[in-house]
Amino acid sequence: MNKWRWLLLIITCWMAAGLALSSARQGQERQVPALPSRADRIVSMAPDLTEILFALGLDEEIAGVTQYSDYPPAAKEKPKVGSFWQPNIEAVVAAKPSLIITLGSPQQKNLAERLKRIGYETLTVNLETVNDLFKAMAEIGTATGRQRQANELISNVKEKLKALSSLVGDEAKVRVLWVVQREPLRVAGRNTFVNELIELAGGENAIGHTVHKYPPIGAEQVIISRPEVIIEPDMGQKDPAAQRDAALRYWSRFKNVPAVTNGRVYVIPGGAVSRLGPRLYEATETIARCLRPHLFEN
Repeated sequence: MNKWRWLLLIITCWMAAGLALSSARQGQERQVPALPSRADRIVSMAPDLTEILFALGLDEEIAGVTQYSDYPPAAKEKPKVGSFWQPNIEAVVAAKPSLIITLGSPQQKNLAERLKRIGYETLTVNLETVNDLFKAMAEIGTATGRQRQANELISNVKEKLKALSSLVGDEAKVRVLWVVQREPLRVAGRNTFVNELIELAGGENAIGHTVHKYPPIGAEQVIISRPEVIIEPDMGQKDPAAQRDAALRYWSRFKNVPAVTNGRVYVIPGGAVSRLGPRLYEATETIARCLRPHLFEN
């Protein structure tokens, strides 16, 4: 009989311990703050996402941005939460965000998962292609209550691109070599959004299909590709004129390349063309002006 009493006592203790543990967990769960019904404190985890938020008129709602979020100029004044490559999760949490927007890249996947686990609302979007951009703007507009502004922004960009396409018409495509860096020489391949910009501007990537998105190439490949135009973004250099002089000296060795022969080596502002964001039309027009300057004389 004593044996049964001991067994009953053990079972009773187990049940009591289980109830205590359950109550403790519920208490911990209640300590997680409830998410607000609207996004009034937004943290952006990439410069192009920051541009989208500003374009949707969410200036006051932005509570934190990553390093190199420098457009529009007001973005520079926002609190920083690390960089795209090295986000500072403590700074993100300190911003007390109601919504955190990340990119669907491997670098930020872990960040989004960690933030979700501790109770923060996150939105992940992709920005690899032009279609991704339009979809991301719509998704961000929906998540922030700015659907109308997002639809207007998307329509405006598409209408401008359509007008540019009509201006370019059926003229022969211009072969373009897009230079990412010179030493060592690296260019934009076809599986990039830069390639889409070139095509939207009426051009054709002089580099064929490659394994890497931004492959390194040698002098022989430059000669074989026979670009008619060479474009280098200035990437925020303080002295674009000096970069252009350096570019002309570098490319002067390729005297038989059409772009060099005809003096069609361009150094352009790198901000809009280096990010897939709301300045998509401005970026495309900048390229089109290099390819067909005669269309923009007036």
